[in-house]
Amino acid sequence: MILKLLISLIFVGTSALKLTGKVAPDWNRWGYPRQFMYATGIAELVALVLFWLPGLEFVGAAGLGFVLLGALATLGRHHEGLSHIAFTALTLLLVLVQSYLSRMA
Repeated sequence: MILKLLISLIFVGTSALKLTGKVAPDWNRWGYPRQFMYATGIAELVALVLFWLPGLEFVGAAGLGFVLLGALATLGRHHEGLSHIAFTALTLLLVLVQSYLSRMA
């Protein structure tokens, strides 16, 4: 439960940054339109809700995983700092571990 809460805090924070436009300069630098930034923030929140619904946790985890894989691809392609890449990779690992643990329960 603590791991799931940690993952949720991470995604609520990153979604808020996208939906408020605070990370718009990064998205512009990467060549993505602002609408895609907002859509990604909404997708994160939808996946997060599914992540908490019984029977749909795996679907939510898959959605979060796809968002994180896209983020890793973008960060790698644009040679972003190692700390950004490491944080995203660690978050992906946390989602995978939580998904595994919930399947075992």
